[in-house]
Amino acid sequence: MDTHTQEPELTIRLAAGDACDDASIRRLADLDREEPPDGPALLAELDGEPVAAIGFDDGHTVADRRRASSSLLTLLHLRRLETRAIAFVFGA
Repeated sequence: MDTHTQEPELTIRLAAGDACDDASIRRLADLDREEPPDGPALLAELDGEPVAAIGFDDGHTVADRRRASSSLLTLLHLRRLETRAIAFVFGA
């Protein structure tokens, strides 16, 4: 009997700004009882399901707090800083 549980697959990506991503971020904001981030956002997904988002410009986060651990939110903040630093260095 296999007692090992498989870790969910984490993906962090730039939200494309399409209707599907906008709806996912709005749903996360509703769950979190917060306003959605303004402008572009990074979206964290566990096994393809959106669980957290962070505003690229302002760092405002919204999340499904039942599924998004504090370590996932920390990683999301770090990825935002990393992405902003790369954009600054390379002028994107």
